[in-house]
Amino acid sequence: MADDIEKVRRAEERRGRRPKDVETIEERRRMAAALLEIWNNGTLDDLMAVMRGYGLSPDSPEWSATLRTWSDERERN
Repeated sequence: MADDIEKVRRAEERRGRRPKDVETIEERRRMAAALLEIWNNGTLDDLMAVMRGYGLSPDSPEWSATLRTWSDERERN
């Protein structure tokens, strides 16, 4: 079984695939958890502060989409 795993690993290396960047995945998980907490219990200022803290720019499409979704959700509740 270990030989099979090693064969697959070598084949993927040859095709240019690398192991997933665990740090990046963990950072995104933390960001999502922080945004969810703000989403559920925070204010708009809290949300913008967290987005800035994670490097989102007010000029980015993600920023605009998040604020638009925030406003839509708040209007529904």
